[in-house]
Amino acid sequence: MNNDGRVSDNGRDGTGKLEKELLKIWYGGQQPGLITQTTLESLTLLYRLLRFLSRQNTKAKASKLHTNPPLLVVGNLIAGGAGKTPVVMAVCRHLSSTGRKVGIVSRGYGRSGTGALLIDPAQPLPSAQDAGDEPLFLATETQCPVAICADRTQAVDTLLSAFPDLDLIVSDDGLQHHRLKRQLEWVVFDERGQGNGKLLPAGPLREPLSRLNSVDAVLCSNMSTLRLSAALKLPEQHNWHAVEVKLAGFRHLQSGEFLNLGQAKVQWKDSSVMAFTGIGNPEKLFKALKAAHIVLQNTLDLPDHYSYPVDFCAQFDQQVLITSGKDAVKLSASNPKVWVAEITVELPPSLTQALEDCIGSTID
Repeated sequence: MNNDGRVSDNGRDGTGKLEKELLKIWYGGQQPGLITQTTLESLTLLYRLLRFLSRQNTKAKASKLHTNPPLLVVGNLIAGGAGKTPVVMAVCRHLSSTGRKVGIVSRGYGRSGTGALLIDPAQPLPSAQDAGDEPLFLATETQCPVAICADRTQAVDTLLSAFPDLDLIVSDDGLQHHRLKRQLEWVVFDERGQGNGKLLPAGPLREPLSRLNSVDAVLCSNMSTLRLSAALKLPEQHNWHAVEVKLAGFRHLQSGEFLNLGQAKVQWKDSSVMAFTGIGNPEKLFKALKAAHIVLQNTLDLPDHYSYPVDFCAQFDQQVLITSGKDAVKLSASNPKVWVAEITVELPPSLTQALEDCIGSTID
């Protein structure tokens, strides 16, 4: 265990360590050494050139058109997870509650297969290895069908073949997947803003901030639009919206029992508690737990989309183990110590109304 209470990450593979070092440079203010800096800046120049030669800006504009059913892309300008998946979940839950039929498409990062795969929540679910953690998590949380393929256009075709009467399709990520025709684009930022403001790989930006001029909405996850304006060094716009993501409580992985925050604090007050996660920004989970006054003995941040060994949880002595929903779909429910942090997402009425208006305008 490290001096700051974190479990040592000696078990990480090389990819995970590289990811961690890049995140420190992008978001943590760490200055790379001369060789590393020269290498990253050279690769960024190459990235800029490839974007120019492949006419990325032109393709981005050409991909925006009316689709039937409407297709909403919820994406990021930054790498490293800004909170798009909870927004997708919130969109699906809201529209489903109004009787709308919603489907999801996803790349399924880290899955073992390459062909298109359909998750129908009414049927037996595939494994996280076959489907990917995010698609499986979204299917279980929203009860909406999810089609998975690296080619999201093929994923849309797969989804509509099985569910032709959808009112809306939501793409979890895919802002830069220009072959995917879309009607709406939402970009999500969190408190990290643009990081060091550089394009990949010297910084976290997948596209220049000028891309925000063509999107339909910018969502500020757990931050004000004023704070995002300062972080991006841009004036806030009328289509920027603050979105609140809150920790609602904890679900026992084995039994399904739910504890709200007050119940959890009472039940765990004399227990040793540890939190672990392999999401794009692990600090989100740890900060949310601390803000809820859940006392953590240890924390462990793992590489994004971490592949858990079968007996992963058996190595820890703590009495309570907390993780995210995206991690939980890859864990065995046999360990009685595991609890899943449940979140709620509140979308502003202006955003939900815009969605409903869009759907209504396309109904024959």
